[in-house]
Amino acid sequence: MPEGEGTVLDNSCLLWISNMWSGTKHDSSKVPVLLAGGLGGTLETGRVLDYTDKGDDNRKLCSLYLSLMDRMDVKLDRFGDADTRLAGI
Repeated sequence: MPEGEGTVLDNSCLLWISNMWSGTKHDSSKVPVLLAGGLGGTLETGRVLDYTDKGDDNRKLCSLYLSLMDRMDVKLDRFGDADTRLAGI
């Protein structure tokens, strides 16, 4: 659907998250996350990012949320358990 110079998806960010990697084990050590859309040109698309070897402090979901909020001009020092942005987003 057209919107401005692009499409609605170009100017949006859809976020899909599962709260478990393996529901049978209640394992949340790896959580699949899907971001779709360009968020007004602030997100590079067409990539797969793997944070499994980054350590728990460098792959917090709240860090992802902070990174996304920055791109929407919502500036917070911290959100939830994070005070840093997710690298590579």
